[in-house]
Amino acid sequence: MTLKRQLLVAISIMFSIVFAGLQSLSVNATKEFLQRQLASHAQDAATSMSISLGQALEKKDLVLAEIQVALMFDRGYYQKIILFDVNGNQILVKELPKKIGEVPVLFSSLFSLQTPAGEAFISSGWRQLGKVVVVSQPTFAYEYLWSSFKDVAWWMIATYLLALVLTILLLRLILNPLLQIEQTAIEIQNKRFTQISVLPRARELRRVVVAMNVMSRKISETLDVEIAKADAYRKEAYIDKVTKLENRAGFDLRFNQFLSEKGEFSTAALVLLELEDLREFNNKFGYQEGDAVLFGISNVIKDLVSTKARFAGRIGGAAFAFVVADVKKETIEIALNEFHRRISSLFETLSIEKNLNFSIGCVEFTSLQTRAEVFAKADLAIETARHQGADNYVLLNFCDDTSIVTGSSGWRTLIQNALSENRWALFVQPVVCLRDRSIFQHEIFSRLVDHQGNFVSAAKFLPMALRHHLMEDIDKAIVTLIFELLLSPVNRLKDVAVNVSVQSVQSLPFQEWLFEKLERSKAVANRLAFELNEFGYSRDLELTREFVTRLRSSNVRIGIDHFGLDSKSLDVLKQVPPDYIKLDGGLVKTILSSEQGRDHLRSIISLAKSLEILIVAQNVESEELVTTLLEDNVIYGQGYHLGSPEQA
Repeated sequence: MTLKRQLLVAISIMFSIVFAGLQSLSVNATKEFLQRQLASHAQDAATSMSISLGQALEKKDLVLAEIQVALMFDRGYYQKIILFDVNGNQILVKELPKKIGEVPVLFSSLFSLQTPAGEAFISSGWRQLGKVVVVSQPTFAYEYLWSSFKDVAWWMIATYLLALVLTILLLRLILNPLLQIEQTAIEIQNKRFTQISVLPRARELRRVVVAMNVMSRKISETLDVEIAKADAYRKEAYIDKVTKLENRAGFDLRFNQFLSEKGEFSTAALVLLELEDLREFNNKFGYQEGDAVLFGISNVIKDLVSTKARFAGRIGGAAFAFVVADVKKETIEIALNEFHRRISSLFETLSIEKNLNFSIGCVEFTSLQTRAEVFAKADLAIETARHQGADNYVLLNFCDDTSIVTGSSGWRTLIQNALSENRWALFVQPVVCLRDRSIFQHEIFSRLVDHQGNFVSAAKFLPMALRHHLMEDIDKAIVTLIFELLLSPVNRLKDVAVNVSVQSVQSLPFQEWLFEKLERSKAVANRLAFELNEFGYSRDLELTREFVTRLRSSNVRIGIDHFGLDSKSLDVLKQVPPDYIKLDGGLVKTILSSEQGRDHLRSIISLAKSLEILIVAQNVESEELVTTLLEDNVIYGQGYHLGSPEQA
C-alpha cells in the first residue's frame, strides 16, 4: 500500500472514531432533553385534566369524564391516558401503540426514548376522587432526534470530504518529489539517468532529491566517459583521420556486416569514386591542398549519407565508396547525377587545375553476392567511366527489368505459397558459455521448404520478402512455429532467440498480434528473446524504446545483433539498453590481428558491463579466439567451433 493511501486510511479511521464519538454525545444529549420534554408534556397534560375531571367524577358522570379524556387524547400527542378511581381501579383507558414515525428501526432500537408518565390526583376540595396518568406519544421526539442525527452526519461528512480533498492535494504537493524519486530510481534501474528538475521545499526531501540527482549525474558522466573512450578507440581503428569517414578496415567490416543482414535489404548499390593523379597533385600543390580536396569530397558524401546512403568510407588514398539500399534504378541515376554535379562544382570552387580528374562507378548487388563479386563489378564500372573520358560516371550491371520482374514474381509466389501451406523449417544454433560450454540459449534460424522438399536459406528468400512487404507475415509464421516448439512436450530447448525484421517492428498490427500472443502464453515469453540488428535498433529510437518496454513488460528479453560497427551504436546502449548484445563477427575476428580493433572491442565490453548488458561474441571459429575472448571478459560465444546449426 502506498504512503498516500496509508495516510488517507489513517485519516478515515480517525474521522470514523471522531464521528462515532460526536454523534454518540450529540444524540444522547438530545435524547435526554427530549425525554425531559416528554415527561414535562405528560405532567402538564395530567395536571390540566385533573381539574376538568374533578367536576365529572364529583357528579359521577363517567360519560362526561370519557368525553374530556377523548378530547385530550384525540389531539394525537399521547400514547396512553388512564383514569383511576380513589381505590386505584381503572375507570377509563385510552391507548395507542407506540409510534416512531419515518425513523429507521435500527436507529430507534439503538437510541430508544423513555417516555415517563405524568400523574395528577383528582380531588374536590379536600376529598380525593381519583388519579389520572398520561404518557406522551414519542413520534415527534424520534423524528427530531433522527433529523438532528442526519444534520450532524451530513455536516461531518461534508467536512470529511473537504478535508480529504485538501489532504490529497497537500499530499500530492508533499509526496510528488517522492514519486519523482521513485521514477528516477526506476529510470536508473533501466539504465536511463534522468534528473529531478523541481526541488521540494521540505528540507529532508530536498536532501534526498539532491543526492539522487548527484548519483544519477555521476553515473551518467561515468558512462559518458566510457562511451567517449569506446568511440575514441573506434575512431582510432576504423575512421580516416583526414576525411572523418570510415577507413578501409572500417568500411570492409561495415560492408561485410551489411551483406550478412539477411532480410534487411532486397537490392543495394555500391558507388565508387576515384581521383586521378592525386600523388602528382600533392607534389605540385602540397599535401594541404590535397587534404582540402579529400575533405571537400567527404563533405559531399556525408550529405548523401545523411539523406540516402547507409554508410561511406575512404577505401584508399584516392578512392571513396558508399552504399545505398533499396533504391530504384531511376533514383540511383538521379543521385549519381547529383553526386557528379556536386563533385564537379567542388573542383571548380577549389580552383583545381585539370590535371586532377575523377571517375565514378556504380553497381547494383544483392545479399546473395559476395564482397569480391561486388567490388569486381564496381572496378569494372570505374574502368568503363575512366575510358569514357575524364570526370565521368557509369552505372553498370543493373539487372534487366524483365528478368527482375520474372524473378521477383516467382519468389513472391514461392513465399506466399509457403505462407499459405506453412512450409517452414526451424534450425537452431547454440550460444554457449565459453568457460564450460554450457548452453546459454539457442538462436533460431528459418528455412523455406520448396515444393520438392528442399530447404531454401534465408539469404535467398528474405530480400524478395522484404521487397514485396512479406516480412511481417513471415515473422508471424516463424514466431508461431517457435511457440508450438516451446510448448511441445518433446521440446529440448530452454531459452531461444529469434531475429525480427525492422519492417515487422514498425508495423502496429504485428506488434498487437505479438503482444497478444505473449500475453496468452506467458510460460513461453519467459524463455524467449527477440533480436534486432544494429541498424534496425538505432533507426527509430522512440519506436525501439516503446517496443523494448513492452517486451520487458511481457518478460521477454531483447538483444542487438551484429553490434559494434555503427557510430551511433555506443550511444544507443545508453539510451535504450538491451539485455544483451552480439558482437559483430567481423569485429570479433580482428582482435587476433589488430591491437586497435581489440582496444575497440574492450571498450565496448567495459561499457556493456557498466550497464549490466550481457555480451555474446559471434563467429567464434577457433580455440585461439575463445582464449582471447575469455581474456577480455567475454563470457558467451556463438559459432561453428562451438556448435553448428541443426534442425529443431
